[in-house]
Amino acid sequence: MAVQNTMDRTATASRMAADGIAAVQQVAAESTAQVRGLMENGWKPAAEAFSKATNGAAGFGRGNLEAVTQSTQAYLTGMQDFSRQYLAAVQGLTQHAVAGAKAFAGAKSLQDAMAVQANLARASVELALGEGTKLQQAALKVTEQVYAPLTQRTTVALAQTKFARAA
Repeated sequence: MAVQNTMDRTATASRMAADGIAAVQQVAAESTAQVRGLMENGWKPAAEAFSKATNGAAGFGRGNLEAVTQSTQAYLTGMQDFSRQYLAAVQGLTQHAVAGAKAFAGAKSLQDAMAVQANLARASVELALGEGTKLQQAALKVTEQVYAPLTQRTTVALAQTKFARAA
Protein backbone atom coordinates (compact mmCIF):
# COMPACT_ATOMS: atom_id res chain seq x y z
CA MET A 1 0.00 0.00 0.00
CA ALA A 2 2.83 2.34 0.78
CA VAL A 3 4.25 1.59 -2.59
CA GLN A 4 0.88 2.22 -4.14
CA ASN A 5 0.58 5.55 -2.32
CA THR A 6 4.03 6.54 -3.46
CA MET A 7 3.17 5.60 -7.01
CA ASP A 8 -0.10 7.52 -6.83
CA ARG A 9 1.66 10.51 -5.38
CA THR A 10 4.34 10.30 -8.06
CA ALA A 11 1.66 10.06 -10.76
CA THR A 12 -0.18 13.02 -9.22
CA ALA A 13 3.03 15.03 -9.00
CA SER A 14 3.87 14.16 -12.60
CA ARG A 15 0.37 15.22 -13.73
CA MET A 16 0.68 18.44 -11.74
CA ALA A 17 4.11 19.12 -13.23
CA ALA A 18 2.81 18.37 -16.71
CA ASP A 19 -0.22 20.61 -16.09
CA GLY A 20 2.09 23.36 -14.76
CA ILE A 21 4.39 23.06 -17.75
CA ALA A 22 1.38 23.17 -20.08
CA ALA A 23 0.06 26.25 -18.27
CA VAL A 24 3.46 27.97 -18.50
CA GLN A 25 3.67 27.07 -22.18
CA GLN A 26 0.17 28.45 -22.76
CA VAL A 27 0.98 31.72 -20.92
CA ALA A 28 4.25 32.02 -22.86
CA ALA A 29 2.44 31.44 -26.15
CA GLU A 30 -0.22 34.02 -25.28
CA SER A 31 2.41 36.54 -24.15
CA THR A 32 4.41 35.96 -27.29
CA ALA A 33 1.29 36.49 -29.40
CA GLN A 34 0.48 39.70 -27.52
CA VAL A 35 4.04 41.02 -27.87
CA ARG A 36 4.08 40.08 -31.53
CA GLY A 37 0.74 41.85 -32.03
CA LEU A 38 1.97 44.95 -30.21
CA MET A 39 5.16 45.00 -32.23
CA GLU A 40 3.33 44.60 -35.51
CA ASN A 41 0.59 47.07 -34.70
CA GLY A 42 2.66 49.36 -32.50
CA TRP A 43 5.55 49.71 -34.90
CA LYS A 44 3.39 49.92 -37.98
CA PRO A 45 1.97 53.42 -37.25
CA ALA A 46 5.42 54.65 -36.22
CA ALA A 47 6.97 53.19 -39.36
CA GLU A 48 4.22 54.70 -41.49
CA ALA A 49 4.69 58.11 -39.82
CA PHE A 50 8.45 57.90 -40.33
CA SER A 51 7.97 56.88 -43.96
CA LYS A 52 5.52 59.72 -44.51
CA ALA A 53 7.91 62.23 -42.92
CA THR A 54 10.81 60.92 -44.98
CA ASN A 55 8.79 61.12 -48.19
CA GLY A 56 7.66 64.63 -47.26
CA ALA A 57 11.23 65.76 -46.60
CA ALA A 58 12.42 64.20 -49.86
CA GLY A 59 9.60 65.90 -51.75
CA PHE A 60 10.41 69.23 -50.13
CA GLY A 61 14.09 68.83 -50.99
CA ARG A 62 13.17 67.90 -54.55
CA GLY A 63 11.05 71.06 -54.77
CA ASN A 64 13.96 73.13 -53.48
CA LEU A 65 16.28 71.61 -56.06
CA GLU A 66 13.76 72.31 -58.82
CA ALA A 67 13.47 75.93 -57.64
CA VAL A 68 17.25 76.36 -57.69
CA THR A 69 17.38 74.78 -61.15
CA GLN A 70 14.67 77.11 -62.44
CA SER A 71 16.41 80.07 -60.87
CA THR A 72 19.75 79.15 -62.42
CA GLN A 73 18.13 78.62 -65.80
CA ALA A 74 16.41 82.02 -65.56
CA TYR A 75 19.72 83.62 -64.59
CA LEU A 76 21.61 82.12 -67.53
CA THR A 77 18.90 82.97 -70.04
CA GLY A 78 18.42 86.45 -68.61
CA MET A 79 22.13 87.22 -68.57
CA GLN A 80 22.43 86.06 -72.17
CA ASP A 81 19.62 88.43 -73.20
CA PHE A 82 21.07 91.22 -71.04
CA SER A 83 24.50 90.75 -72.64
CA ARG A 84 22.97 91.03 -76.11
CA GLN A 85 21.20 94.24 -75.11
CA TYR A 86 24.39 95.61 -73.57
CA LEU A 87 26.45 94.85 -76.67
CA ALA A 88 23.75 96.42 -78.88
CA ALA A 89 23.82 99.54 -76.68
CA VAL A 90 27.62 99.76 -76.83
CA GLN A 91 27.51 99.26 -80.60
CA GLY A 92 24.89 102.02 -80.94
CA LEU A 93 26.93 104.40 -78.77
CA THR A 94 30.07 103.58 -80.77
CA GLN A 95 28.32 104.21 -84.08
CA HIS A 96 27.01 107.50 -82.71
CA ALA A 97 30.54 108.50 -81.62
CA VAL A 98 31.97 107.60 -85.06
CA ALA A 99 29.25 109.61 -86.80
CA GLY A 100 29.95 112.51 -84.45
CA ALA A 101 33.68 112.30 -85.13
CA LYS A 102 33.02 112.38 -88.88
CA ALA A 103 30.76 115.40 -88.45
CA PHE A 104 33.35 117.06 -86.25
CA ALA A 105 36.07 116.39 -88.83
CA GLY A 106 33.90 117.94 -91.53
CA ALA A 107 33.49 121.22 -89.65
CA LYS A 108 34.65 124.21 -91.73
CA SER A 109 34.98 126.73 -88.93
CA LEU A 110 35.48 126.92 -85.19
CA GLN A 111 31.80 127.83 -84.75
CA ASP A 112 30.74 124.77 -86.76
CA ALA A 113 33.08 122.58 -84.68
CA MET A 114 31.63 123.96 -81.42
CA ALA A 115 28.06 123.45 -82.65
CA VAL A 116 28.86 119.86 -83.71
CA GLN A 117 30.56 119.25 -80.36
CA ALA A 118 27.57 120.61 -78.42
CA ASN A 119 25.08 118.58 -80.47
CA LEU A 120 27.25 115.48 -80.17
CA ALA A 121 27.56 115.84 -76.40
CA ARG A 122 23.81 116.42 -75.94
CA ALA A 123 22.86 113.52 -78.21
CA SER A 124 25.45 111.24 -76.57
CA VAL A 125 24.08 111.97 -73.08
CA GLU A 126 20.48 111.41 -74.24
CA LEU A 127 21.44 108.17 -75.99
CA ALA A 128 23.44 106.94 -73.00
CA LEU A 129 20.61 107.74 -70.59
CA GLY A 130 18.07 105.99 -72.83
CA GLU A 131 20.23 102.90 -73.21
CA GLY A 132 21.03 102.95 -69.49
CA THR A 133 17.34 102.98 -68.64
CA LYS A 134 16.70 100.05 -70.98
CA LEU A 135 19.58 98.09 -69.43
CA GLN A 136 18.38 98.88 -65.92
CA GLN A 137 14.89 97.61 -66.76
CA ALA A 138 16.36 94.47 -68.34
CA ALA A 139 18.50 93.84 -65.23
CA LEU A 140 15.46 94.29 -62.98
CA LYS A 141 13.48 91.84 -65.12
CA VAL A 142 16.29 89.25 -64.88
CA THR A 143 16.45 89.71 -61.10
CA GLU A 144 12.69 89.19 -60.75
CA GLN A 145 12.80 86.07 -62.92
CA VAL A 146 15.75 84.64 -60.97
CA TYR A 147 14.20 85.18 -57.55
CA ALA A 148 10.62 84.15 -58.41
CA PRO A 149 11.11 80.36 -57.93
CA LEU A 150 13.18 80.92 -54.79
CA THR A 151 10.57 83.24 -53.31
CA GLN A 152 7.88 80.69 -54.04
CA ARG A 153 9.85 77.94 -52.25
CA THR A 154 10.43 80.25 -49.28
CA THR A 155 6.69 80.82 -49.05
CA VAL A 156 6.10 77.06 -49.09
CA ALA A 157 8.74 76.54 -46.38
CA LEU A 158 7.19 79.21 -44.16
CA ALA A 159 3.74 77.70 -44.63
CA GLN A 160 5.05 74.27 -43.66
CA THR A 161 6.82 75.71 -40.63
CA LYS A 162 3.60 77.38 -39.47
CA PHE A 163 1.72 74.11 -40.03
CA ALA A 164 4.34 72.14 -38.07
CA ARG A 165 4.19 74.63 -35.19
CA ALA A 166 0.40 74.40 -35.08
CA ALA A 167 0.55 70.61 -34.92
